[in-house]
Amino acid sequence: MKMQDAARSMQTLIEDLLTYSRTNTEERKFETIDIVSLMEGGVRKNSRKQSMRRMQCTFLNAGYIANVIPFQFRQLLHNIITNALKFSNPGIPPDIRIICDEVKGGDTLLVHLLQDQAYHHIAISDNGIGFDPIYGEKIFEVFQRLYGKDTYKGTGIGLAIVKRIVENHNGEITATSEVQKGACFDIYIPVINVDQHG
Repeated sequence: MKMQDAARSMQTLIEDLLTYSRTNTEERKFETIDIVSLMEGGVRKNSRKQSMRRMQCTFLNAGYIANVIPFQFRQLLHNIITNALKFSNPGIPPDIRIICDEVKGGDTLLVHLLQDQAYHHIAISDNGIGFDPIYGEKIFEVFQRLYGKDTYKGTGIGLAIVKRIVENHNGEITATSEVQKGACFDIYIPVINVDQHG
């Protein structure tokens, strides 16, 4: 049994490493899409996997258009939602909220964003176990784990993939949290020739 578990863990690790590598090597074809519809599809996929648990996901915007690399953005969303489900509170249904809006770089506290550039701001928050704020940057590092692998399974690559994808969009991602108070991921991606009302 231990051999089978080890083999499965190794296979998952290899798949995650390949995904991490592909985010840099595969063609980056941007498309103008309804980002909320893209995210809703990712949520439905995760909901089917969580059929034995009640999961609530709330989108506070509809028809939000952005210029992204679709397959990478699907991967980004999958990884963040999988993380939210993995680190949910036992006995409490996972509650995930996704907000999309537009901000100017100068209206944020992020020094790497251009002051006058408009950015798509996507905030994904949950009601899970959270983490100590001191790990807000470390969680995006490859193989970084905040909990023992015996407690929560995983390879420690998922959020590193997310960060790489955001960087491929010339954007920035931050994570804020407190222990037992959930986590929030804020993603900022430059607005590029997108007609929000078209």
